Amino acid sequence: MLDTMNFALLAANLGLDYGVRQQVLMAFAILMTIACIAIIVVIMMQKGTNDNVGVISGASDTYYGKNKKKDREGVLKKITFGLFAFIIVCAIICMVFGVAID
Repeated sequence: MLDTMNFALLAANLGLDYGVRQQVLMAFAILMTIACIAIIVVIMMQKGTNDNVGVISGASDTYYGKNKKKDREGVLKKITFGLFAFIIVCAIICMVFGVAID
């Protein structure tokens, strides 16, 4: 991830051609759009959390409650965080290339 950021900063300092910058910005905008749609789908697949109900029924002391991170919900949360980080990195790269345009 840092290599991509360093490449973007280096390319901005070297003065890439205007057309190349525009193509890079368009590519990252498309990638961000796809990632945004994917993050919406992943969030919609997750179940809502009712922490108060688990405390009343004692469901948090079960095997399922202790191993929740290995379950489907844990995987979906990791995917959500990964997509979020990807969108942030793409936004930073787009900002660097956008500022570098003369």
